[in-house]
Amino acid sequence: MEITLEKAKEEQRERHILWNAFASFCITPRMQEAVLAYFESPQNALLAGEREWSTFFRLAEQLRFSESQKQRIREVLRGEHEKEYECLEKKGISFITQEDKEYPEKFRTLFSAPRFLYYKGVLPGEIPLIAIIGARNCSHYGSETAWRIAKKLAEQGVGIVSGLAYGVDKAAHDGALSGGGPTYAVLGCGVDICYPKANERTYDRILSEGGSIISEYPPGTQPLPCFFPQRNRIIAGFSDGILVTEARKKSGSLITVSFGLEYGKNIYAVPGRIDDVVSEGCNYLLKEGAKPVTGAEDILEDFMSTKPGKRKKQEDGNMRNLSAGPLSEREKAVYRCLSIHFMHIDEICSKTGLDPRELAQILEALARKGYIARHGQAYYSVFSGSKQE
Repeated sequence: MEITLEKAKEEQRERHILWNAFASFCITPRMQEAVLAYFESPQNALLAGEREWSTFFRLAEQLRFSESQKQRIREVLRGEHEKEYECLEKKGISFITQEDKEYPEKFRTLFSAPRFLYYKGVLPGEIPLIAIIGARNCSHYGSETAWRIAKKLAEQGVGIVSGLAYGVDKAAHDGALSGGGPTYAVLGCGVDICYPKANERTYDRILSEGGSIISEYPPGTQPLPCFFPQRNRIIAGFSDGILVTEARKKSGSLITVSFGLEYGKNIYAVPGRIDDVVSEGCNYLLKEGAKPVTGAEDILEDFMSTKPGKRKKQEDGNMRNLSAGPLSEREKAVYRCLSIHFMHIDEICSKTGLDPRELAQILEALARKGYIARHGQAYYSVFSGSKQE
């Protein structure tokens, strides 16, 4: 048994060395797909010679690899991949891929999910997560609102996700820390770089108080404008809901929201003055159907329970009472695999082994009876008001 475990660890390490080197290309997810489609594996891509890469660049001309990207790839090909991976271990930086059990389940069903993640600290466990995002140049009102709502949510056991930027992001992280809860920062640079530097105290507190710093870019990667839209999809993917407190109509916050809508996440917005530029984005989202938020309670009411201990007790009670409820055996099986945590219909299908059409009918019946709630077009969770007849 020990030999098997040791072999598995060694295989994982070798796989990590390859993917870490591949990640060091620092190219977009679309470019990654093209490279893997052409070379078939990260190992083949790393072993390929200059001539084969030149052929690839010519065939992938429509992707517009820049000269700096091509040069970086060439430098990575010449690098000492094992030593570079050892540097991660020395710096206390964890690295995971989609093949690892530690990889966040939320990402497994998402389109354009990151193939790998770097992080410092502790990844989120089974707790609800809300992204709080907004303008860097926010007003005092926007910053104060983000801080207050984040604090209240954290006090109720909700984790806060944001991007550690100036303005709303920093206020959200600081509010969560003041509420005694964990908070998670997703960066558009390496996890060993605090950007902006002025937020270093918040960066350190996130790590010392049980949260994590997360990125898909290798250590040492400097923040570039092109990295942030890709970073935003990770913020959306991690979260069960997205709250915008202040934002312009054309902003990175609304890019995050667009990813959230694609992923079936709940969207929340704080109403703002109609003549305030930094409230244009929020007011637009409200007109498009986002849920208005004037306090943390407006978000908390969408969850069955926010305290992990209370949540487990309530879920256990629900399971015990199911046998007396007016549910068929298959409805009970579907209900049992759900929790407060939003689950995509594809994941439910995989866990239950039911035919997708039959599963859709069962989910509709459970929602109609008040046992579960639907979020977006394809996510479901146990409903706080579940009947136990």
